[in-house]
Amino acid sequence: MRIAYIYPQFAHRAGTERILIHKMNYMAEHYGYDIVAVTNEQGPHPMAFPLSPKVQTVDLDVRFFPLYRYNYLLRYIKWIILEIRLQKRYNAFMAEWKPDIVVATTYFANILSLVTHCPTPSLRILESHIDKRFILNNDPVNRKSLLRWLHMISDMRRVERNARKFNMLVALNHSDATEWSQFLPTTVISNIVHLNTTGRYSHYDQPRVIFVGRYTEQKGIAELFRIWTIVNERRPNWHLDIYGEGNLHEWMEKEVRRSPRNIHIHPPTHNIFDCYCQSSLLVLTSLYEPFGLVIPEAMSCGLPVVAFNCPSGPGSIITDGVDGFLVDMGDSTSFADCVCRLIDDPNLCRQMGQHAIAAVQRYQEQNIMPQWKALFEQINAQS
Repeated sequence: MRIAYIYPQFAHRAGTERILIHKMNYMAEHYGYDIVAVTNEQGPHPMAFPLSPKVQTVDLDVRFFPLYRYNYLLRYIKWIILEIRLQKRYNAFMAEWKPDIVVATTYFANILSLVTHCPTPSLRILESHIDKRFILNNDPVNRKSLLRWLHMISDMRRVERNARKFNMLVALNHSDATEWSQFLPTTVISNIVHLNTTGRYSHYDQPRVIFVGRYTEQKGIAELFRIWTIVNERRPNWHLDIYGEGNLHEWMEKEVRRSPRNIHIHPPTHNIFDCYCQSSLLVLTSLYEPFGLVIPEAMSCGLPVVAFNCPSGPGSIITDGVDGFLVDMGDSTSFADCVCRLIDDPNLCRQMGQHAIAAVQRYQEQNIMPQWKALFEQINAQS
């Protein structure tokens, strides 16, 4: 089977890039599928994660990001020119390679249009890695500019229009699948998660709480600081370790300088599982999460998780009261109460942590990838 994954670039070390590369590697190495990663803005940048030599790569070399140096009118004209160029190059490659299946994500309106306007026949699979309600309005800049807002609305309609021309959408949870079901058939397949293989687990004897994620509004960073203010007042000997990067980094550092409260900001690390094992619990304050990879990662190290029950990922991973706590959105006091309850009861931490380790085994690649194989073979047989 020949499968083409279409994505602008795999240069950023982010969750979606890691998941897509992992799946491409697995299909090429374990199932013997012919896989090609088709990009248009990769350029000379290396792949963010190791790519199997059995996976082909093709970069169409049509780059949109430099357009932001121009004014709106010139940017629009150049954008049209680049979209025409990209469509021609994409069509030419697809006519030569002739894939059985093309896979794209809901992130990029122009990529969906690219796929649906290609004359080479192929089955089309759409992956949703973010809740449909937040695909485009997750950027605060869009909410501060009328032109950006109008562009966002236009792009969302473009996404929905082109989604109808795909054969299937694969969501990460049932809530998101329901949102998309009015446009096309949907199914649910969870993400593969890189679980703890260190052989080490938390001993719940470290007075440390860990947060891992991008420093953005979506991750509820301001709410995290408010919650920790409450926790720090009640349990002043405990520390909060924050790992990540993002546009709120400077604001966070100013807050820590103004009032330290045992908050420690760290850059991203390749040894995150060691950091989990040196902590006693994970907190997640996101305003929305399509899945939340850090949740099962931490759970595989034996950490209970306290998270807002946001749309729509945490609730599909955490069993409230069993392997963590789900807190009503915006209820900082209840969130802090749950954190303090776990701080005060290491036995409860240990009990929840053992449940967490068992629960997340369902996200191992050997459990997830056969679902993708079955889907591809089923949809290919029906064509």
